[in-house]
Amino acid sequence: MNWRDRLLPASFRGVGFWIDSTKTPVGRKGQLHEYPQRDLPYFEDLGQQARIHDVTAFIIGADCLEQRDKLLKALEAGSGELVHPWLGRLQVKVGECDMTHTRQDGGLVTFTLKFYPDKPLQFPTASVSTQQAILLKAGTFQASALARFEQAMTMIKAARIGIANLRNSLAGVYEIIKEQLQPLITYYKDITDLVKAVKELPKELAAEFNGLLGDIKELKTFAKEGYRGVIADVSQQLEAIRKADAPKLTTGTDTNAAAQAMADLVQDTLIVKAAQWIASMPVASKPMKLPSTPSVNNQASQPITHQDVPSTDDTLAMLKNLVSTLDLAKNKSSPAHHQVASDLQDALVTHLKAVASSGIRVVTKTIQESAPALVIAYKYLGDATRALEIQQRNPTNHPGFSPNQVKVPGE
Repeated sequence: MNWRDRLLPASFRGVGFWIDSTKTPVGRKGQLHEYPQRDLPYFEDLGQQARIHDVTAFIIGADCLEQRDKLLKALEAGSGELVHPWLGRLQVKVGECDMTHTRQDGGLVTFTLKFYPDKPLQFPTASVSTQQAILLKAGTFQASALARFEQAMTMIKAARIGIANLRNSLAGVYEIIKEQLQPLITYYKDITDLVKAVKELPKELAAEFNGLLGDIKELKTFAKEGYRGVIADVSQQLEAIRKADAPKLTTGTDTNAAAQAMADLVQDTLIVKAAQWIASMPVASKPMKLPSTPSVNNQASQPITHQDVPSTDDTLAMLKNLVSTLDLAKNKSSPAHHQVASDLQDALVTHLKAVASSGIRVVTKTIQESAPALVIAYKYLGDATRALEIQQRNPTNHPGFSPNQVKVPGE
């Protein structure tokens, strides 16, 4: 192909013009150092030369004034795409330009244009919400848990279930329901009601658990609890999940199978509940530092409102506990339920790692003399109202005294 055939018609922001000549610096920019009594100079490289395009252009024709106005409007827009006949399509910003009219050159307008390199605007990119990913996986896990319970109950002959043995087997599970799934006590006021439902109304029982999980989203919100509250609640849930791992074994295959199915349903419900609470924890934004620390008197009359930021150490500790607890539940699951449990676990791990990375580490400070928690909070955190947090991280017999090694949230 001939080089003339490869030239592109020049334009800026879609407005065409003709080009007489262009000039673009290339190579490297730098500083030449020359020294007395030395014959060899030294060139200090300062990087690649900026490609500034100096263009001598013109428009011509009976409608040159109309063409001129279109080009002026495009130039005054500031930045856009320059189609360079020799260099192709470039994203540029408009620099200093000159426009020339002469009487003897009627029908011709000339321009001296300067274009600076510009980075193109990035297209919007979508990012995955780790919180929504948890809720989506938790919903799938919830459906699988209910299906697993109903399937297990269809394989059990209800007539062979011993009421007394089932009651004895589910005693511990019922205590967990009373502690962690309190709304269900409206329907199952005592263990006898629960046992009858397991034996006679398993589908209705599953529906009650399903409805409870929908209500949990409204019962607990991050705004009420904060990071420390949610972490404490989830840690309590994980302990309950471990307790509900297996019912007390009794005589009778069908009775034990029904007790195991009920224990699995309670355990899976607690897992979904914990997942919903974890999903309420946002990834924290970087906290703003106060320009100065107000005095204790000022803080007493006007307490500091500080941004809630997670503790990296507490979050990672909960994550480790969560993984080991979910592994217990997964190890006794069917292949299909194991897969959805693994998917939920992966979503929880991804989100908690993001939360932990946005948090602050707990550091240990050495103090020479014991001091009240309020003094330590003011000295190291600049906020006397966080004395209770210091007490919780450093339990002592009296809040007026502290150990010599004090744990406090870091920067």
